[in-house]
Amino acid sequence: MKRTRILLMISLLVLVGMAFLAASPTAEKQYAALQTSDITATSLEDLRKSIDTLKRAVVREQDEAYKNLTQARAKGDRDAYREAWENLDRLASYQMTSAQTDALLQRILALDEPERSEYAAWLYQTSPHYKPSLTLDFSAEDETYSYSYRQQIRREPGSEITLPDSSQIRLNSARLGVLVGWGLTPDEVTYQPGETITMSYTDQTLYAIYQSGVRFVDEMNKTDIFFEEGKVEVPTPTSGDASAIFAGWYDRTTGKLITDPSTYTVEGKGALFEALWKQLAIEDVTVLYYDRTKLPTNTQIGIGFSYTNTGNVNLTGLKATLSSESEYVRMLKGELQLGRLSAGLSSTNNSRFATKSKQAVRGEANTFRFIVSDSAPAGTVLPFTLTITNDRGDSWTHAFELTVR
Repeated sequence: MKRTRILLMISLLVLVGMAFLAASPTAEKQYAALQTSDITATSLEDLRKSIDTLKRAVVREQDEAYKNLTQARAKGDRDAYREAWENLDRLASYQMTSAQTDALLQRILALDEPERSEYAAWLYQTSPHYKPSLTLDFSAEDETYSYSYRQQIRREPGSEITLPDSSQIRLNSARLGVLVGWGLTPDEVTYQPGETITMSYTDQTLYAIYQSGVRFVDEMNKTDIFFEEGKVEVPTPTSGDASAIFAGWYDRTTGKLITDPSTYTVEGKGALFEALWKQLAIEDVTVLYYDRTKLPTNTQIGIGFSYTNTGNVNLTGLKATLSSESEYVRMLKGELQLGRLSAGLSSTNNSRFATKSKQAVRGEANTFRFIVSDSAPAGTVLPFTLTITNDRGDSWTHAFELTVR
């Protein structure tokens, strides 16, 4: 009886599957029906349902064709293999045409929001012919200089795009001047540099607009000072952070560096100077294997640390030293060579590679070593100073305390 029930259930499932396949229109019939539809008169919702049904039919039949292809290859059946390839090629052609896409887009753009954005996103995902582009034209020209460059961006309409700002442009400021914005026309600013805009429904071009003058941009202090042509007073930035060391103003496009703030005479059409800051953060200090509040005496102890270059200048020739004014501390190894650390990266005293995220100290290689005298009373607080210097003589310090158990 149990076996009979199982057979009946299997038969029922097979019949249901056959009925489903019979009820589902083939991709060929669905595509033929779409070609005879009046796209200008049929409702957009009905057209979307019809096209989505076609897509499902194509996917279903492509899966079947790939199975047939695999089976034919396994059996060595050339005729079946060729037939499967022909089916795949035919199914690939069942796509919306360029003319159909244009007709649909015209109707979609006549809608109000949010329907317009909803249907436009659907058309972008459905038609291979609807891929609106945003062209950024960086070109500039005068009597003595000509520069031509265009960048094209293709995104789904309605998605966000952040326009390039001066920090992302490697154009000679002495030749072009300073980027002041992006325009729908070449002579009027529509969007600010770095502004986030929405991808349009149709192809658009934005023109880079430049202006003669000098800009001094300081990201740390969030200042942006612009001067017209001529002799200008170079700003002297300050920081409330003691770890930040001002290293000068730098124009990446010309390689000019101003280290002594005074006056500057504009050369050519202008310059874009960015404030350079050398800054380093000493983060976690790690006592290897022991509780920092319960240090043993008469035992060699290792210390490591993590640090991050939080400035915008690469630091080179880094060296770390550990010192203590306590009479109970004897240094065995109080100096470590660290090497180079690029801006924005983190490392430890013994990391093999610098990374963008903070790292943990691993192992005893290249660590500070010291001994606490066995004459140190229990509970004695030991002061330490960790100092990191670079090859320019700049230094950063971090004071901490450890306790004898």
